[in-house]
Amino acid sequence: MTKRSVPFLARWLGICALLLGTAPALAQGTAAPAKPAVAAQPAKSDWQFTLGGMIGVAPKYEGGEKLVLGGLPILEVEWKERLFLSSTRGIGGYIVSTDALRVSAALGYAPGRDEKDGKPKSGGVNRLRGLGDIDASAVASLGAEYEFSVFTASLTANRYIGGSDGFTVKAGLGAAYPITDKLRLGAELSSTWADSAYMGDYFGIDAAQSRRSGRKAYKAEAGLKDVGVTLSANYRFNNYTTLMMSGGLSRLLGDAGSSPVVAEKNQPSAMLGLSYRF
Repeated sequence: MTKRSVPFLARWLGICALLLGTAPALAQGTAAPAKPAVAAQPAKSDWQFTLGGMIGVAPKYEGGEKLVLGGLPILEVEWKERLFLSSTRGIGGYIVSTDALRVSAALGYAPGRDEKDGKPKSGGVNRLRGLGDIDASAVASLGAEYEFSVFTASLTANRYIGGSDGFTVKAGLGAAYPITDKLRLGAELSSTWADSAYMGDYFGIDAAQSRRSGRKAYKAEAGLKDVGVTLSANYRFNNYTTLMMSGGLSRLLGDAGSSPVVAEKNQPSAMLGLSYRF
């Protein structure tokens, strides 16, 4: 059995990556007054580092009703704004990087799911009993973001290597607005499509699982998996330190929402983090 101390890791990583992506831009939200000419400053370093930590709450598994609290470290290393090593995005780089458009490729991690994660919060039946574990996997991602005014449109394709061996595509439309030179508020609406391999592993019950669990077989076909909204706030104490907060709600749709594996269609989450960038 593959051990996973944070079975709800994937949700937090996505939220934290969204917030970290807006933190550097916060400094550009309000124009600074002109200053007298001064001596030339040292050249900007090719390397940028972000360290920090976050705590959050989310369902223990996708479709679960039990919420769990945990913490994760934040580590971001970027070289020339081209290559990155990240605890939220994995290891990768930017294929295209302009003021408006960014296209990136990365190799990350997905935590999978343990059968024991389905144990309900107070008695009742474990909805994952007899379904077995879904192993952790590597995730190859290709993503694009386009910024226009205060809006950002994004599209990310994920191929799971191991685990479900599935494929997902997530589309999002967000807005971030600077309230002051330190505070920025944001919102994002997103939806995820998943193929039959992902849907079958996470929301289906095949013949063997049906025999073990005593429940009817259920086939989850490819289609829209969820739609969700995330509200966020970044508060920049100075040029280096940022407080990040977010709250979100997603709803499982179609075959995912109708699955006997799902105890709750509405999936809330919240996160609080602090990062130091240098």
